[in-house]
Amino acid sequence: MLGELQHQIEAAALSGANCDVIEESIIDPAQLDEEEKSALWLYAYALTERGSKVMLSGWELGADS
Repeated sequence: MLGELQHQIEAAALSGANCDVIEESIIDPAQLDEEEKSALWLYAYALTERGSKVMLSGWELGADS
């Protein structure tokens, strides 16, 4: 289940969703305990923050560096 949610989070981040959207649409509805949800939120945050920094530098999220 966590693997599938990680893929959903990755897809959302690639499409430009921010952490709030990912949390509301993917993480909150998941039947997980708070620790697992927190871990997924951190994962989403890392991906969306990486995406912001990567876009500023001219690279695309998901591209090999």
